Amino acid sequence: MKRSLPYAVTAVAAVTILICVFFGVAPKVQQELDQWSTVSSAVVCAFGLVNLTAVHSKRIKRKTEDWDLSILLLILTYGYLILGLVKGPTNEIYSWIFNATVVPLGATFYALLAFYIVSAAYRAFRAKTRDAAILLASAIIVLLGKAPLGEYLFPIMGQWTKWIMDIPSVATMRSVLFGATLGGLISAIRIFLGFDRPYASGGE
Repeated sequence: MKRSLPYAVTAVAAVTILICVFFGVAPKVQQELDQWSTVSSAVVCAFGLVNLTAVHSKRIKRKTEDWDLSILLLILTYGYLILGLVKGPTNEIYSWIFNATVVPLGATFYALLAFYIVSAAYRAFRAKTRDAAILLASAIIVLLGKAPLGEYLFPIMGQWTKWIMDIPSVATMRSVLFGATLGGLISAIRIFLGFDRPYASGGE
């Protein structure tokens, strides 16, 4: 039952969604399954919250390294959760906390990440081969074309950057997305046919 029930539910849901989407029948059934998917995602988030609480509660109880940060994490997590449940997601204070903390922190994180990316690109794109030299030259052109100072010093870089981003970059991304889509489709078919069962016990 532990293995057969998840497979049966997955197979029935997959067949139902395929029929509803590709043949345009039973839209209410499709909407109901979409709602169940939303509910399932919420349940998964709830389990994640329980796991987060259990892990950091153990750290606080044992007073491991940085256990005071675990206290701060739980206070902020549950405080923000309670505020959202009581006041609603459209509350002014709720929105202000998000806009004043998460957005600046995210921007700071990505700003720091840019320097690590440049450093990694420098180490990876050393012009030891022709392909690496092409990648290095393209990266330098795009960096100079996107940076305000680089575009001011080298105006031609803006045109070159636009060409690189509009033609080679778009073509490459479409190829990657096409390959990823095919890979996802094959994985879905294997799961649907029962060859792969990641939802089963032990991943069998």
